[in-house]
Amino acid sequence: MNLKRCRFSWPLLLVILALLLSGCSGSRFASTSWPGMLVDGDLAYLAFGQEMFAVEPGLQRVEWQFPGVVDSKNPSYYAAPAVTDGLLVVGGYDSVLYGIDRETLVIEWSFHRATGRYIGSPVLLGDTVFAATAGNELFALSLDELDRIGSVDKADEARRSAEAAAIRWEFKAEHGIWSAPLVTADVLYVTSLDHHIYALETESGREIWATELPGAMAGTPLLSDDGATLFVGNFDHSLYALDADSGRQRWQVEAENWIWGQPTLAGGKLFFGDLDGHLYAVEPDTGNVLWQQQVADAIRGGPVFDAASGHLYVASRKVANPGNISTRGSVLALDVETYRILWEQPTNEAIYTKPAVSGEMLLVAPAQGSVLLHVYSAETGVLQWEFAPHPDEK
Repeated sequence: MNLKRCRFSWPLLLVILALLLSGCSGSRFASTSWPGMLVDGDLAYLAFGQEMFAVEPGLQRVEWQFPGVVDSKNPSYYAAPAVTDGLLVVGGYDSVLYGIDRETLVIEWSFHRATGRYIGSPVLLGDTVFAATAGNELFALSLDELDRIGSVDKADEARRSAEAAAIRWEFKAEHGIWSAPLVTADVLYVTSLDHHIYALETESGREIWATELPGAMAGTPLLSDDGATLFVGNFDHSLYALDADSGRQRWQVEAENWIWGQPTLAGGKLFFGDLDGHLYAVEPDTGNVLWQQQVADAIRGGPVFDAASGHLYVASRKVANPGNISTRGSVLALDVETYRILWEQPTNEAIYTKPAVSGEMLLVAPAQGSVLLHVYSAETGVLQWEFAPHPDEK
């Protein structure tokens, strides 16, 4: 990685080192990462440690917990799952990709050919699942073939050979892939720690272009509304705009620290945060900085925009007092026209997961402690519910 000019946020650095070095832990909530969260309809899916949960925040209830009984043999999950009709797809820290029936919670199939753990979420498009690993692989897999081969606890050589039939194509970067790919009908874009962002044909995996940038990249890029420009954050303290067809650089804007999370378009502006806790608004066409303000100590997950309200939401790490190394968090709502902070709520835990809007609720998944989900009123910031699956555990 390019570590140029980086002023590290030490709690976040420890998490990064754990991602690079640690294996699966036997503790239920032992954290080598942060929770993965996906909102689909009325349900929020949470993956953290050796468990996954489907909760319905509007009714403040748990739909299901997977697995039913946790023991040391269970894999750990940190990447958010992907869901389709009747199926949940999730990658484990055991380097296995699982397909789970959403109704029965039975593992319908498993894919064992990856050499690295799944840190980024899988992506579903039609009958194909795209899944990248920290072992530098990106797989395009046939759901029909995966369903045909089924599931096994452990894969021998014969099983691995059978799984090859499910691979529609495979791409290998020069280093690990920590992000979910951005998948369109024709082109797939993916970043890597090898300093490259790649554009591949969605159907064949053929490389269209590869652009090398100064630092590593661990976030999912963003495509402009017209599909012409790709925006991507870099660990060299810069956000880049690239021509989506050629990969050529259009502009670059410098930040104060690493840019990890995915940027977002809101109100005709491009917003992003950095690991120094600065939030930026720039012109998407030129990169001209319109506004910036330090709102936290570290913003890992990207901001999220709710077009209905015109509000931008940011979850972050924010210590209570200068010099206090204990991790705390913050959730805030920003008016994208005036840049005024409409409300802000402190949390007892750092937040590295991107928040999500569900109707009139804002969902936030903290990284430590017994609470796995905070649910706020998106309009007022009033806390409505907390989900703590194991309240006696810290």
